[in-house]
Amino acid sequence: MPLHYVLTDALVALIAGWGAWKMWRTNRAMAALGFALFALAGVIGTVRITSGLVEPLAALHKGVSQLGGIAGLTLLLAQILRDKGWRFPIGAGLCVAGAMAVSAVALPAIGAVLFVLMLIAAIALSLKPRNSSAALGFVVMLLNITLVRQSDHLAADLSWHIYHLLVSTWLYCVARGFLKAPRAA
Repeated sequence: MPLHYVLTDALVALIAGWGAWKMWRTNRAMAALGFALFALAGVIGTVRITSGLVEPLAALHKGVSQLGGIAGLTLLLAQILRDKGWRFPIGAGLCVAGAMAVSAVALPAIGAVLFVLMLIAAIALSLKPRNSSAALGFVVMLLNITLVRQSDHLAADLSWHIYHLLVSTWLYCVARGFLKAPRAA
């Protein structure tokens, strides 16, 4: 795996880490943990590429990216609901995120479907208060996973970089959206 792959994986780690920090500082613990899971995947990818441990860390990187991704998105969605006034305890958010990850392990095809459905739900929930930043981010990610990820029309390195740049864009837009969004009292 060429060293240039680290550039966009590190960007995911940085943006997601920034998002986790901003969410923690604004008392959005579920969103902070969701962003932290994406940051962890980016850090593992960065270490995997820069250390030369491409194959030994491949399964870990894939697992954290996929399972952490579905759990992380679940936590972001739970935080959106919580910010809208739903009485959604953090423990319940963690249980649902864990259940989603277990479902994705038990039935891998269902993981992608759940991810898409949660993105669509997040778009709808973000449009309601006219949170264009968050809605745009979720739309970007929906298009990313349906059109860019492992596209047959793109070279592998270009697909990798575009995918990770769009993940970074999504995470940035969603973090900005949380910071702008009104919160229920």
